[in-house]
Amino acid sequence: MTTQTKFDPLTLEILWQRLITVVDEMASIVVRTSFSTVIGAANDFGCEVMDAQGRSLAHATRSMPVFNQTLPHVTQAVIEKFGIETMRPGDVFITNDPWLCAGHNPDIAVMTPFFRNGELMGFAASVAHVSDAGGMLDSNLARESYDEGLLIPMARLYNQGQLNEVILDFIAQNVRVSESVIGDVQAQVTANQAGGQKMLALMDEYGLADLRNLSDEIQNRSEKAMRASIAKVPDGDYRSRVVFNEFDGELEIQCKISVQGDELTADFAGSSPQQPKGGINCTFVYSRGQASYGLKCILLPDVPSNGGCFRPIEISAPQGSILNCTKPASVRMRTRTGWYIHNALFAALAPVLPDQVMAPSGFIGGATVFAHPKTSNGTGEKTLHSWFFNGGGMGAGSTTDGVSTCIYPSSASNVPIELFEVAVPILVEQKEFLTDSGGPGKQRGGLGLQMALRKLESFDGEPVVSLWLHGQSIPPLGLNGGGEANAAQVYIDGQELSEEERAEGTGLITLDSADTLIAFTTTGGGGFGEAKQRNRALVAEDLRNGLISEEKAATEYGYTFV
Repeated sequence: MTTQTKFDPLTLEILWQRLITVVDEMASIVVRTSFSTVIGAANDFGCEVMDAQGRSLAHATRSMPVFNQTLPHVTQAVIEKFGIETMRPGDVFITNDPWLCAGHNPDIAVMTPFFRNGELMGFAASVAHVSDAGGMLDSNLARESYDEGLLIPMARLYNQGQLNEVILDFIAQNVRVSESVIGDVQAQVTANQAGGQKMLALMDEYGLADLRNLSDEIQNRSEKAMRASIAKVPDGDYRSRVVFNEFDGELEIQCKISVQGDELTADFAGSSPQQPKGGINCTFVYSRGQASYGLKCILLPDVPSNGGCFRPIEISAPQGSILNCTKPASVRMRTRTGWYIHNALFAALAPVLPDQVMAPSGFIGGATVFAHPKTSNGTGEKTLHSWFFNGGGMGAGSTTDGVSTCIYPSSASNVPIELFEVAVPILVEQKEFLTDSGGPGKQRGGLGLQMALRKLESFDGEPVVSLWLHGQSIPPLGLNGGGEANAAQVYIDGQELSEEERAEGTGLITLDSADTLIAFTTTGGGGFGEAKQRNRALVAEDLRNGLISEEKAATEYGYTFV
């Protein structure tokens, strides 16, 4: 076995594709063996392989983008705490600490070192959003992280192949659907084990004594590509301010992007302070992950993500701010703030990179359902549970319309109605595009959707539905003259929630009758460019497809069709 120090382009490309195959196989195992809809159907997880230093080599194609940024961070924290010298074959590490991992308690990270001849070669790791983390059902009411349930400190889940039963017992006693959560964690363990084995086989096949030089080569090339992309941006400071509304009033994200040569910094000083309730605060590891991903989307979209891509980029946010909260701030609903980071980045760079940014997107809306039959009488019938992800519209770009009902900036999927209805006693009566929800523009924003659901009449229990929607007060705006999209709405038996009810933030609804109908809409994406400049044929096509109304065609686009 020799240490290869140079890789010709062909060999490097083959090795790169093999790395992707390894992590994609890990992802396939997670999907096939997980218990919950949020992982198996919504794809809310990530898989990654790293070198012995915890530096990212490659991630699965469908990995959640922010997880690709946070997994190296938590793996390096494991290395720092336990030390490489204490690690042995068969060890598996676990944590869900929001300040180390992925920003909120339901995301559990599992890291598995792999060895050859007793020497550490690297890590196969995964993060998955498990079915439940305990705590309050209504996350809007949480005032500190202690309200939000399970916290697993960094620990050895397996010690040289021996399962630490105490950890699994601790998890099981602190969540509502223990079978599902434990099953999901074991799915991660299985995927990691397969990833480590595949990596060792790859190394044997290509005669790699270790991963150091391959890691250096991949990351150095990615760094070079990112520096070249940054260098094309004129030097200077570029600023933006994004306003959004949660609970008691308006919040803001302020962003200053500074470009100097081939390096870039993004500073979020001036953003709102961390908030006292609702779980809308972001830990810095999460905010940095979102900002890094957003910048990569703009600057280097065609190079798969790895640690080298982000060496020329520095992210900062003041401690105690909503993007860098301190313990014990509540963080369960951190996407309701963190996803606006992308809008801030796009707005800041729009003046100098108009063809590489897009208008603000309409974000996710959905429901989490817990249900238990009244007639169980202690017979041990398990709690029924499911997540129901539904996307908003993606913002339009300079040359393309926004994608409809897309869960950007994540890689999660809309949960199929059939899987949701099989898991919980809920009937979905409506799910369709919401006409006119995309922001008008030369390029139109993607559409949001409207849906309605109720309890199955045959179910004798009272399902509890937790609704979570972005953009109920301030809709996604347009960019470069484009128009705004719709605001999200919630209706109970046809009655829209009042502004006071939205400000209170409660999203928990008990369905005690099959007659109660819950309906909601998600926001569309903002438009890009002046609507009056949109091609008449495209407007006509949108009208034929029911994406816009005749009124919108006339008032926004200036076309009438008889």
